Order: sequence, then C-alpha cells, then structure tokens
Amino acid sequence: MINNIISQNYDNRKLILAVFFVLSAIILVGFCFYPIGTTLTVIAILILAGLIYKPETGLYLMAFFLPVINLNINYYNLEIPFIDLLSLIVLTSLILKQTYFLAFDRKNFRIKFPVFTVFILFFIAAIVSSINSNIIMASLWYDIRWILFFYLAYIVLPFNIVRNKKILRNVLIFFAISGLVVALMGVTSLYFQDWQNDFVRIKPLGIAGVFPLGDNQNLLAEVIIVSLFFSLALKYWFRTELAGKIINLIIIFSGMVLVGTFSRAAWIVLILQIIIYLIYKKGLFKKILLPGLLVILMLTPIFYYMFELQSQYYIGVSSTENRIMLTQISWQAFFDKPWFGQGSGNFINLVADNVRFRAKYGAPLDSHGVAQKILAENGMFGIMAFILLAFYIIQVLWQALKNYKQEINLLLPLVCGSLGIFIFEFFNTSYYKGKLWLPIAITLAAVNLAKNKKLYGKKN
Repeated sequence: MINNIISQNYDNRKLILAVFFVLSAIILVGFCFYPIGTTLTVIAILILAGLIYKPETGLYLMAFFLPVINLNINYYNLEIPFIDLLSLIVLTSLILKQTYFLAFDRKNFRIKFPVFTVFILFFIAAIVSSINSNIIMASLWYDIRWILFFYLAYIVLPFNIVRNKKILRNVLIFFAISGLVVALMGVTSLYFQDWQNDFVRIKPLGIAGVFPLGDNQNLLAEVIIVSLFFSLALKYWFRTELAGKIINLIIIFSGMVLVGTFSRAAWIVLILQIIIYLIYKKGLFKKILLPGLLVILMLTPIFYYMFELQSQYYIGVSSTENRIMLTQISWQAFFDKPWFGQGSGNFINLVADNVRFRAKYGAPLDSHGVAQKILAENGMFGIMAFILLAFYIIQVLWQALKNYKQEINLLLPLVCGSLGIFIFEFFNTSYYKGKLWLPIAITLAAVNLAKNKKLYGKKN
C-alpha cells in the first residue's frame, strides 16, 4: 500500500513537471512574437493559480465587489458586468481544483450542490418555457447566462468555499466593509445634489460620469439591507467592548443611510427584519422599547418627508403607476400562455411591445419584482417551482434557528439579512444576480457548518 502511494505521488510530480516545462516553452515562444498578449496571459494564469490555491480569496473579493453591477466589460458583442467576470474566474478556479482532485486525489473531492433538487425543477421549467417561446435560442441563452450562472457562481461556489468558521468570519467582514463603503458613497452623493430644487435623498455616487453601483437608490439600499445584519453577525466573534462599539456604530450609520435612501421597499424590509430579529430576541425587545419609541418620535420629520416624497407625481406616484402597469403586462402575458409562459428573458420584450408603456415611460424596463417576471416568462410551472425553491430555503433557515440555538447570535442576523434581500427582490430587479443569492448561500453555508458542528467551541 505504501509503495502504491509513493508511486502515485511520483507520477503526479512527473505530470506537474511535464506541464510546467511545456507551459514554459509556450511562454518563451509567445514572448518572442506576441509580448503584450503573452504578458497578459501569464498574469491571468498566475491569478488563476493563486485562486486555485486559495479560492477563499476570490470569495472575499466577490463579497466586497458584489454591489458593482454597473461596471461592464465589453468584448465585441459580449457585455459582462465586472462582478460576474470576477465570479466566473473564481468559479473556474474551483472547477479546475476539483477536477484535479477527481483525477488524482478523490478523497479530497468534495463538491456539493445545495438546494439542487428544487433548483433543477425551476431550471427545467425555465428550459421548457424557452423551448416554447418565439425566440428559442435567445431564451435558452438567458437560462444559461442568468439562471444557471447564479446557481453555480453564487450558490454552489460560496457554499463549497466556506468550509470552516474562519472563512465564514472573513467573508462577513468583507460584506461589512463593502456595505460601509457603499453607505459612505451614498452620503457623499448628498454633496452633489441640488438642495434647493430637488427632493434630496441618499443615492449611488457617480464617478467621472460612471455609476458603478447603478443610478437608483434601491440598488444602494439592497446592499445595506444585507450588510447591516451581516455586520451584526460579527459580534459572534468580536466580543470585546471596543469591537462591540465599532460594530454598533457601523450598524447605526448603515441604518441611517438606509432610511435616508427613502426607498419604500427598504423601509418595509427593514421593519420586517427588525420584527423577525426581535421575535427571536424577546429579552432585547423590553430593553429597546423605550429607546425605540424615542427614536420613532425623533424621526417624525423624516416620516413627513417620506410622505411628501411619495406624494410627488414624478417620484412616488409615477413609480407606483409604473409598477402597476408592469404588473398588468405580466398578468396579460400569463393569461396568454399560462402553463410555461412567454420564455425566459422575454419580459422586457413584452414591455417594449406595449404601446401604452412606451408612450408614458419611454424605454422598456425589466420586471420590478421576481414574481411578476417568473409569472410572465415561465408561467404556472415556473412560479410553482420557484415557490418550492423559496419554501425549501426558508424551511432550512427556520429549522436552523430552531435546532442550533447555541449559534443564534450568528445565525439569526444572517437569516435576517438573507430573508431581507429575498423580500426586497419582490420590488426590485436583482433577482438573478449575486446581490440576492450570495448572501443566501453564505447563510446556507453557515447552517451547514452548524449542522456538522464546525461552529462550536472557541470562537476564532
């Protein structure tokens, strides 16, 4: 047996050396004829090799850059957001690493596919709806590019990388830092607004005419909805008085910025998150009751400002009418093709074909809510499969809070953050993006660690 192990290791070293010499020869030849292209290729290989060795580094970068959805990289007719390109690179590194384990070290091959059964039902429904659509190839590409990609890059990838509590802690730190940077950018945007003629609210900041976070306050709010509670989860590890004060300051500041976006969806979700949190922290409710009432009293001018903001036609009323019309378009599309829908990715085409919408609002928009999008694009089978997926995830999270009460200080904030962004996407457009699914995957990974008793003991 020992001789077989020695022989296997020797064969592996021979293969690695052979690959090294072949690559070296190719690089030397490349430098002679294509120096710039070869240099970029070598850099890419080194980055990929580093991520293969430490894939958690890529996950930390994903957590930090998750809000950057509007910084696009164009190559011929292909446009890909920076965060998706980064996630694709990290996913590739994980696939290469697991391929090596599958070929040479099967004991360490441990790729897992969380929520696979319920996801595959939804994906099959999406595929069938695409085959029945008027633009089959474009619709099938949408299934792969957006639906399959979010599952592999933002659920499977993080779930497999977060294999111990140290990685979990670090990724939460990067979430917290990212949320803090986004909040600071939002506050900075106040300096560039017209305080005399416009309703002022915290918005994403533009840099040299580019809005890397997008140009809508909801895109900023959906980041803080997660980071606020993920920051709170860090108290599980950082228990000193100074660390507690710093985390509390970050949470209070983030909460103020979230309120300052004057996003209706953000306010609704934040209230629901607080209610869920207090249900499981009954002792805390009595402590904060009086201070909470005082805060609500002090925020009365803010509530009045919110009412005025939403009463303005070009802000609140117009937005409401816009969403009502999008819902009407969704229902009409559903009734036209109730079983499998119009095909994935077709919602924006349905809006473009609606004369009333284009006459009133101009350029077509994608669905502002995951429910109306799936109902129109994937029909009854799609919406039922998605409900099953959502129900399964919620059940896993609820069971975790019920079964792992020793870890409630960690799991409860994670669940609140994940459920918060999930509810948020019933009002917004990031339903197939990492901003929704990466937080959920991190929470599922934390639940998995608790299940396998990898969170117990010393909190390091």
